[in-house]
Amino acid sequence: MSTTTSIQTPWPDYISSLEPDVSESPVSAVLPQDAVAQHPDPHLAQDKARWSGHWFGWAFSGRLCDVKLVVEKVSLDAATIVYLGATASGTICERIQAHSNANELQGTLTSGTQLSFRMRSDGVVEFISHAEGVVRYGGVLSQGVLPKRDTDRIPTRFVENSKHISLEVVIYKPAGSGPFPTLMFNHGSTGNGNRPAEFKTTWTNPALTKFFTDKGWLVAFPQRRGRGKSDGTYDEGFEVNRATGYSCNPNLSLPGLERALADMDAATDYLSTRPDVDNKRMLIGGVSRGGIASVVYAGTRPTRFTGVINFVGGWVGDDCGTVEAINTVSFKRGAAFAKPMLWLYGENDPFYKIAHSRKNFNAFIAAGGKGVFKVFSPIAGQSGHGLTAMQALWQADLMTYIDQIDLK
Repeated sequence: MSTTTSIQTPWPDYISSLEPDVSESPVSAVLPQDAVAQHPDPHLAQDKARWSGHWFGWAFSGRLCDVKLVVEKVSLDAATIVYLGATASGTICERIQAHSNANELQGTLTSGTQLSFRMRSDGVVEFISHAEGVVRYGGVLSQGVLPKRDTDRIPTRFVENSKHISLEVVIYKPAGSGPFPTLMFNHGSTGNGNRPAEFKTTWTNPALTKFFTDKGWLVAFPQRRGRGKSDGTYDEGFEVNRATGYSCNPNLSLPGLERALADMDAATDYLSTRPDVDNKRMLIGGVSRGGIASVVYAGTRPTRFTGVINFVGGWVGDDCGTVEAINTVSFKRGAAFAKPMLWLYGENDPFYKIAHSRKNFNAFIAAGGKGVFKVFSPIAGQSGHGLTAMQALWQADLMTYIDQIDLK
């Protein structure tokens, strides 16, 4: 059993934008049977007593670590905690004595790695692992009930190397059997496309999931070919030398968009067959490449969805000299969609300056499109490209949009 002393916690800015969710770890963290939370002393101050209990959540990029925490015994200045983290490569399970420092619990594992936990006003617990002032990983924990999550396979018509391709789709549902109004939300790219290890991370979004499932919606996150656990090759517009990443050449880039649209066809076909999906109340949306792909999809298949939500959409970064021949031309294809769309963008976006995104929207409107363009200012130091995680900024506009297209 390790002890700890008070340390200065190097909290990174991004921690405050993380949201509770189930982990993506293939290994579940199983707590020992003797990990039991004791009732706190009735005279203990509430800000200390509320730490008592069981917490669960995730850590690591891609939520690849399943985390559980039991605060077994808490006092004015200390707590006994059981920390458990499980990944595909191994499990850590330790009982440690933690020090209470303001609204934090701080402890040290036998390896010397320091753990810091702090509680938000809504009861969500943020935590980081750090050593000598360097953060190793972060995550969030919750005592709340998360939406029901299922992972399914989408059959497709695609064949690669004589193998039939299926796609992964992650589905979150509220309580009940439905049919539910449904949001199909499409992931973006992986930065510049030159980090292939990131292709295999299954992408979902806790903030959007909570927003919609709290309102009785089903939310589906399909993973396109070669992404997450989907079969096939990820081939959405790379240079001839794939190691250099995505291409700015329209002849190489735009066929990647068509490939994405074909995958979205498969996902839409699949969702429309599910008995828990209300086919008359379906939205399509996405972030970054998923945002522009959703706009284009709605314009080229105008009867399949009732509305479109575009978060920080674009296919290539605005540093490409050919950006208008790719992004602007593609966005104009969405103008054939008869109903209004909602375009949401954030300042301080390293991929898409607001001036470029507004030019795309104006071209979309000039081509006959309908919609609203909103710009938000993230917290100082945060990238506007991470807007989907900043629910407080966009939730009012998103609720207004849903009401206006009569999807209540």
